[in-house]
Amino acid sequence: MTRRFLPFIAALLSLMLLSLPAFAQDEASWDKQFQAQIREWMDAISSRDPQFKQWQDAKTDVQTLGAGQHQWLVSIKKADKQVGYLVIGESPDSTSHEKFVLLEYGVGEYILFDDAFAPKEIAAEPVYDGFASHWLITQKPDTQMVNAKTGEMYPTSFQVSEPTVDAFASEQLIQNGQRLTQTRILSAIEADPFDHIGWVSQMSTTDTDVSWNQLWRQDYTSPVTLAVPIHQSQVLAPFVVGSLHLWNDQNAYVGVWDEGLRFVPYSYAHRVGRFFVNETSSPSE
Repeated sequence: MTRRFLPFIAALLSLMLLSLPAFAQDEASWDKQFQAQIREWMDAISSRDPQFKQWQDAKTDVQTLGAGQHQWLVSIKKADKQVGYLVIGESPDSTSHEKFVLLEYGVGEYILFDDAFAPKEIAAEPVYDGFASHWLITQKPDTQMVNAKTGEMYPTSFQVSEPTVDAFASEQLIQNGQRLTQTRILSAIEADPFDHIGWVSQMSTTDTDVSWNQLWRQDYTSPVTLAVPIHQSQVLAPFVVGSLHLWNDQNAYVGVWDEGLRFVPYSYAHRVGRFFVNETSSPSE
């Protein structure tokens, strides 16, 4: 019986060995496209927005986010100092060639999923979900989440939800070949959303949300705040809007101050949060 299967096994092994060069070639081609896309986006951003000047000639390091998520964190360093990051996804409708999309990008010393804030638990899995990005710890009796930007550990009572970024349509995101065509700065200096709390009283109303056209065209003397309820509204995360980016004159990204500038698609920010123009100039008013 054993001898009868020997020719089959030999043939199978031959096929496997023949497929290895093709697999290696495909993997090398994918990596080449991926690295070229990283550099293209870095050059596009740093050449148009002076806030990203440090990205020029910077080095990159890539790590996978979660198992089977088709998302990658690109850490950007210059002179051994952290200067920013990209979060890149792979479009699910890519067929004959790879189609990468830019989910988020930021400039500054503190990035998402920084090793300095990572939980020590071996079973901590990085989960990208925009402002609700977190490490998921599953080895304890109760599942627990840790904020991916600050390292803050949330209570075990918090329920884990499906990532909202999975619902993005590809056309809402920056894709291969797109260029940063326009920029606008609303707040050039990092600001704390609680320095101006007019947005707090506005949260109880329903007609104060600021549209993209208003953000882009109007001049504001007061800060614009984006308030985002995360983790099933158990946490409210407010951010001061710092800058706006427009890609190919159509794909809008909003940059908020969060230990550096953090850019996400406006379509996502508008869906998960609300924009407010502060009506008071200080907490005492």
